[in-house]
Amino acid sequence: MWFPLIEKHYKDNRQQLMKRMTFRAGTPEGAEDIIQEAYYRALKYQNSFNGVHFGKWFSTILNNCLKEYKNLENGYSLEEFDEELAEGLSCRSYPDHVMREVFELIETKSEVQKEVLGLFFSQEYSAMDISKITDYSYAQCHQIIQRFRNELKELYKE
Repeated sequence: MWFPLIEKHYKDNRQQLMKRMTFRAGTPEGAEDIIQEAYYRALKYQNSFNGVHFGKWFSTILNNCLKEYKNLENGYSLEEFDEELAEGLSCRSYPDHVMREVFELIETKSEVQKEVLGLFFSQEYSAMDISKITDYSYAQCHQIIQRFRNELKELYKE
C-alpha cells in the first residue's frame, strides 16, 4: 500500500541518511545496517502508517534502529520475548460485537494508550513490534496491553 512512498523516500534520502547515520553510528557499515533495518521495518509495518507526516513516522523507526544498534554495540541485547508462549495462545477471532465494545473502550483511553492498543488489536502487532515503530519502550507497550487485558478480563468475567 505505501510501498511506492517508502521506495521514493529511500531513493531521495539515502545519501543524506548515510551521512547522518555514519556520524551517529561511527562507521559507514553501521550506518548502512541501521538504514537498511529502518527501511525493512517501514515496509514490514507499513500498515501502521496513518498517511500523515511520513518523515516523522520514518524518523521514529530510524531512531529506534539507531538505539538498538548502539545498545548491541555496547553489549546490551534484548532477548526477544514471545508473549504468546508466556500467556498461552491468544485467539484474535472474537465476535464482532465484542470487538466493537473493545474499540469503544479503547477510545476512552489516553492518546498513548489508544495508539498502542490500536496497533495491538487492529494490526495485531506485538508489544515488541509496537516499540519498534513508536517512541514507546517495549516495557511501556507491554504494560499498557497487559493492564488493558486485565481490565477486559474483569469486564467479561464469566
